[in-house]
Amino acid sequence: MEAALSAFLGEITNRSMSFFIAKLSKDKAEAASLPSDEDLRRKLLRVGIIVEEAHGRQIRSQAMLEQLKILQAGMFRGQYALDAFKYDPAAHQQAKDDNVSHYSSFAISKLNPAKRIQLRRSSSGGRSSSQFGEKKLRQVLGSLEIVITDAAEFVVFLKGCPPLYRCLYSTYLNLENCMFDRHVEMEHIINFVLAQKYPPAGCSTEDHHPDVLPIVGPPKSGKSTLLEYVCNDERVRRAFYRIVFFAEDDLDERIATHVRGGGSRVKYHRHASERGSKSVLVIVEVNGDISEASWSRLIRCSASTRFATSTTNVVTKIIICSRSNKIMRLGTTRALKIGYLTQEAYWYFFKALAFGSMHPEEEPELASLAMEIATCLKGSFIAGNAIARMLRDNLSAKFWRMALSCFKEVNKRYPFLLDAHPVISPSQDRKLLPMLFPLLNGSKEYCTIFNGYQIVSAQDEAPMITVPDVLLGRDVLRGKSDVLAWRSTIPPYCSYTLSCEIHVVS
Repeated sequence: MEAALSAFLGEITNRSMSFFIAKLSKDKAEAASLPSDEDLRRKLLRVGIIVEEAHGRQIRSQAMLEQLKILQAGMFRGQYALDAFKYDPAAHQQAKDDNVSHYSSFAISKLNPAKRIQLRRSSSGGRSSSQFGEKKLRQVLGSLEIVITDAAEFVVFLKGCPPLYRCLYSTYLNLENCMFDRHVEMEHIINFVLAQKYPPAGCSTEDHHPDVLPIVGPPKSGKSTLLEYVCNDERVRRAFYRIVFFAEDDLDERIATHVRGGGSRVKYHRHASERGSKSVLVIVEVNGDISEASWSRLIRCSASTRFATSTTNVVTKIIICSRSNKIMRLGTTRALKIGYLTQEAYWYFFKALAFGSMHPEEEPELASLAMEIATCLKGSFIAGNAIARMLRDNLSAKFWRMALSCFKEVNKRYPFLLDAHPVISPSQDRKLLPMLFPLLNGSKEYCTIFNGYQIVSAQDEAPMITVPDVLLGRDVLRGKSDVLAWRSTIPPYCSYTLSCEIHVVS
């Protein structure tokens, strides 16, 4: 009996030991196969090096520019995934409720390295604030690996591209004073205007049809700013004797007046004593389509020798910019389409402005709140610049939570107000629609907005009181007043204003 009991206990012990050894081996194997933030960080570092080097080079190949765009998109997507991995807002709320020390719903337990990553749901609208679980993280890592592998030939060809001076996105000050995420588009335009193409032999200058590049994009996507950057580029100014601009207002009259010796706005004119090309660059900016009659007159006007002082070496290039896809029919080359920033790219931009010189890892709770705030702003450059600066001046979790609650409330009531791509058409009258915006000073006061954004040119006087001053209760408005939402620090240096009034809601 004792022998049987001993054998039974021995068998139980052996099976238990085998089970625990197999379990431990399985846990180690699963832990080794789990994606980690360090893997993602290393890949992002490699991609970031390639992108920064490319931004400092003059790339003439259209295929290389397309690959650079893929690299940039991969970098933004990877950075967004990494931050979502570390700063998931739902995890911060859960950590606060449970009084636990970890702050990420994606953090792997130190006691159990094989613990699976949990995907939590955000409290806002039922949507997950990050939506980067284990499977999604694997996809991001895999796509970055493919992007890095495909970039091998890109890096080789990049060595042959001449260097340029560029302000990289290393500090928030540079980011505030440059056009973000438009390097590929700008180089595409510059390559077009610098391409040398002269009239065929035996063809007079006035009979030659100029090259035309259509640029199409929705409102507030940065088309005008992009054109200003192109006109201010030294390579373009060295290549053209004159750069003239036609606006949509009274376009036909402006063209006729220009033929008589004036009417267009000259954005750049080289001095007569300076040597160089006699080429002319014509820029036309309209909101919708352009009539065939107006376009024909513009083509004849652009081929006229009145654009230059000499009939020799006159090569005119035309850039026509509009919100309407109908102008694409006018191009002699493939149209350039400008879109809004992706959510990942916008987060990269907003994070740099909101935290300034402070590293987000030092304040994970603020980083978590910033991700939710950036989602509420829906890609708006105007709101992003104004609100990021206000947050940067108030590095308090309490204030940032108050701001997040405010923006969620505004988005629920008026989904178009902070949107970069409004759902209301421009033809609809938004000036008569009052919108309530709660103040961020803890009071029961609200700011009623009567008008949408109004663009004020750099030459006009902008209001002295800013939107952050109003929202923080620094300035009490008496009656309806205009306030400054944001003043752009890059060309064409526009200011954006709102009409509002403060009152108490009981």
